[in-house]
Amino acid sequence: MSLDFLKEYEDKINENIKGNLDEIRLSDKSDSVILEGMEYALLAGGKRIRPAFCIIGALIGGLKVEEVLNFASGIEFIHTYSLVHDDLPGMDDDELRRGKPTCHVKYGVGEAILIGDSLLTHGISLLLQPIDGLKIENQFKAVRFMMDSIGLLGMIGGQAADLKQEKKGPSNLETLEYIHKHKTSKLLEGSLISGAILADANDFVKSDLLNYSKGFGLAFQITDDILDLTSSVEELGKPIGSDLRNEKLTYPKIFGLTKARSMALDEIEKCKSNVKKYGEHGQQLIELADYLIERRK
Repeated sequence: MSLDFLKEYEDKINENIKGNLDEIRLSDKSDSVILEGMEYALLAGGKRIRPAFCIIGALIGGLKVEEVLNFASGIEFIHTYSLVHDDLPGMDDDELRRGKPTCHVKYGVGEAILIGDSLLTHGISLLLQPIDGLKIENQFKAVRFMMDSIGLLGMIGGQAADLKQEKKGPSNLETLEYIHKHKTSKLLEGSLISGAILADANDFVKSDLLNYSKGFGLAFQITDDILDLTSSVEELGKPIGSDLRNEKLTYPKIFGLTKARSMALDEIEKCKSNVKKYGEHGQQLIELADYLIERRK
């Protein structure tokens, strides 16, 4: 699967991210290790699926890529903050991310916390940068949706439930679904829907995209759980088997690998049915969903 469109978005997003880092560097004369760490974490790799979601949501609603690049890049800053903090000793305690030492290994725990904080706050700043010709109320709604997606009602709530489960030991499917739907899926939902909100898409479009992103997010996390058991450090770019070491609740742990794969496939097929009507950009979402099943990293 070529995913040429994703490479195009990835290149534009990376260029925008580098431009924003350069702006910070011009303002920060201290040669800060925090800025170095932000750059290290942001440019370590990744397919930029979340900012690509934002772009596609905006395109479906009638905007142009260039109009939402800062907003989409802000989402990647926020996503990267979540990875830096996820890797910390008090969270997943991972030493590799995308094949490189994690931020707390390279720079220290305190510095990694501040690197994550800086990524988050600058990401929010990018979400709030004015967009020419856009209704300010739509941008406000999009930012609010993103904040709910990453806050206690979203990603952080899922992370908190995940930590609580680790301390309590074995739990149930209801807990697992809550963790996955919040820790992983909410940021993906926020990315796609915020793009549609920026474009003033109608409620029917937003409902279709929300249903797509919910299924995509769940399938993404199930696949991630499977890769943690079946991939290699070289392929995954981070330690494998960390879910087992941390006694995490996962779909393979409850249902076994075969059933978990089947559940991921079911979610993929359901989510694809929501976007078939949206032409070229709906097809892009379908190809991204199919990519989930093939990915090895």
